[in-house]
Amino acid sequence: MRALVTTAPSGNHDEAEELARRFQLVAEPRGGRLVPDLLAAARGAPVLVLAGTSADLFDGERSFRASTGMGFLRLVRAQKGEHDPLVKAAELKPGDRVLDATLGLAQDALVAAEATQAAVVGLEASPVLAAFAVAALRRLPAEAGPAAARIEVRCADHRAALRELPSRSFDVVLLDPMFRDAQQSNPLFDLLRRHGEHGTLEADTLREARRVARRGVLVKDAAPGTELTRLDLVPLPSRRTAHIVFGWAPAE
Repeated sequence: MRALVTTAPSGNHDEAEELARRFQLVAEPRGGRLVPDLLAAARGAPVLVLAGTSADLFDGERSFRASTGMGFLRLVRAQKGEHDPLVKAAELKPGDRVLDATLGLAQDALVAAEATQAAVVGLEASPVLAAFAVAALRRLPAEAGPAAARIEVRCADHRAALRELPSRSFDVVLLDPMFRDAQQSNPLFDLLRRHGEHGTLEADTLREARRVARRGVLVKDAAPGTELTRLDLVPLPSRRTAHIVFGWAPAE
């Protein structure tokens, strides 16, 4: 059963229909129904409820407010002159074309769009997460609006999508395929665990990403970088207390 998209009284049903078309969900008029009735109609599938300034995903007994997690705070810090670790590791600069091949909550994509002041393409295999990310990006505070608007969310499995992309079509490719114990306390990671792709990054996929990149591929891992070691990538230097480490694979 496909997830449902509907609206709160302040929401716009045109947006619900647009997200349903883009991500192969089902748009339904609210019709005054309560959330339990909507969940019953969805027969176990999630229900995304769009309001004017917020959006909520109801998934079984859980609910999740549409958000980019720490992405917005990272953007605000960057606007104040702080250096974001991902931007530093990838050496992103204005004009760079970035592919976030594992979009998730669009945190890294948002920071990349701010750093490059250019369009960012984000791939997300889960239709539910893709719609959730779009709803969240549209409802960010005004200071994040320009960067959020530069992110193009595509619902696609990154492994298949990378094989179809032309060589050297992006400056940098971002890959963050791992789920980390260090962030279990964040409720939004429960959503990622429910609907996200849990497979590890394979060498063939990394090779395709290196082909697509003009400069290289930035891979994110949990400290101390066990997955990076498996992929023959050397963790880049980082803060001693960092929970996240990056590995850089130059373009082929």
